[in-house]
Amino acid sequence: MHRLERELVCSSHTVSGVTPGGPVTSRHGFDARVAACAAAGYSGMCLHFRDYAEQRAAGYGDEQLREVLARHGMVHLSVEFLSDWFLSDPDARRNEAMAFDAARAYRAGLLHVGPDLAGRGVSHEQMRTSFLALCERAARRGIAIALEIVAWGNVRDVDTALALIDGIPNAGLVIDIWHFARGGIPFSELARIPADRILSVQLNDGARELVGLVSEDTLHRKLCGEGVFDLIGFVSALDAAGVKVPLSVEVIGPELASRDLADAAFTSFATTWQVIRDAVMTA
Repeated sequence: MHRLERELVCSSHTVSGVTPGGPVTSRHGFDARVAACAAAGYSGMCLHFRDYAEQRAAGYGDEQLREVLARHGMVHLSVEFLSDWFLSDPDARRNEAMAFDAARAYRAGLLHVGPDLAGRGVSHEQMRTSFLALCERAARRGIAIALEIVAWGNVRDVDTALALIDGIPNAGLVIDIWHFARGGIPFSELARIPADRILSVQLNDGARELVGLVSEDTLHRKLCGEGVFDLIGFVSALDAAGVKVPLSVEVIGPELASRDLADAAFTSFATTWQVIRDAVMTA
């Protein structure tokens, strides 16, 4: 695929209008977010399972949600973000069930999950056993599981990630430039991952200096081209590795969250598209 043929997906936080961890997943209505993303040029969205729960509580039916997405041409759909799938408590099982319901409702074939982000000391063996079971449950629903490499999690390098997904047909990885840059992972590592195992790619930018701990700094990302990340090198490395998936724009931060919805959608799309164009020009 030529780089300028890439389609862009809008990640939920990019147009939520809020900082993660608050009482609601978005300050903008569902219809308005989908319409704004379509108008900006996005052809897909990654929607949070908690957002789905809020829409259902507000009276939306599954068919109504699907109709909104279809009407605005959203064809690349995924669900995020399970971070407790390896636990056995009731909350973890409820979250998983809701995420599966969201995927069914949106007709999304991909669910993003994270590693242990809380330093619980979960062993690799427990992670592998739980991940295999999760993927088996997802496979029965026609869902693939994309595990994200996270700079402060217990899956923070390519070797660990590949070991967890090894031999599982419906498993792959989420590759986020933020976690590669902040985690010190060379972009050359992308060549070690089979291209068909990279199920999602997330783009954003970051400042030279961290804001607090790495886990805090992730809430202070920048629009593509407004920080110091080598985005052109990253996109070029993806191309060289044969990665074909649409690129997802995931910008989390108070500055973008404070913007008007249409501005957030348009600017996040335009700045990312410029990076892709620049990568072509420098190839």
